[in-house]
Amino acid sequence: MNDSADRRELTPLEYIVIGLISFRPQSGYGIMSFFADDSYGWTASPGTIYPILKRLEKQGIIEGDMELENESRPRKLYRLSPIGERLLDAWLREVPRVVPRYQEQELAMWRFQFMEGRLSKREIVQWLDNYLDALRIYDFGQRAFQSGVLEQMTELGQASLHRQLMMEATLMELNTLRTWLEMARARIIAQATATGEYQAVIPEISPDSPAKSGRRRKSREKRETDAIRDGDVPRPFGYNGIDDDSIDDFRG
Repeated sequence: MNDSADRRELTPLEYIVIGLISFRPQSGYGIMSFFADDSYGWTASPGTIYPILKRLEKQGIIEGDMELENESRPRKLYRLSPIGERLLDAWLREVPRVVPRYQEQELAMWRFQFMEGRLSKREIVQWLDNYLDALRIYDFGQRAFQSGVLEQMTELGQASLHRQLMMEATLMELNTLRTWLEMARARIIAQATATGEYQAVIPEISPDSPAKSGRRRKSREKRETDAIRDGDVPRPFGYNGIDDDSIDDFRG
């Protein structure tokens, strides 16, 4: 079977399912318990989960075996196949995306949860660094976009306090996520240092010296500037430039 072909067919929910199975062998009912409410950011019905399990088993991504529970009630427990293990690890290593923002953030949190015990500390810290870089570029673009919109709305006499507050809410959410990512990175490095894994596994990751921090900051600022110049910064859906039409869209 072609791994890459099967991988392209997987949906985000299917990746979440194989991630849950990676914790321990799971029954369909056990997987459903994770979606009993929306505390994980996703909901799914039996009519969604069981066809997914059947499809993943048919593709050889998971393997199911019938087992007896309490010697009377049979149930099918699913485990990851070697192909499933490889697909999951490859998905976990992918560079995070930031748009669509809420969906991608929820997926990133699922992936972060599945990483523990599967990826090395070096890989996890690299993933966090990539996420931070993507988020900084997106934040940079959002600030430039919102500043331009607010300026033109003011010039046209269409200033709206509520629109300004909504834009500021978006920036505050991004700042909260960035703060969490920086905290997670620091604590993972601290844990790896305390257990000795720091030197053995991630020797190239170390607390930045002032000079190194300055070089990294300048490099990041250059990437942000280049992204804005080249038009690579993710924009709000439907945004094609700051003009009267886009201002009207913001005003609803």
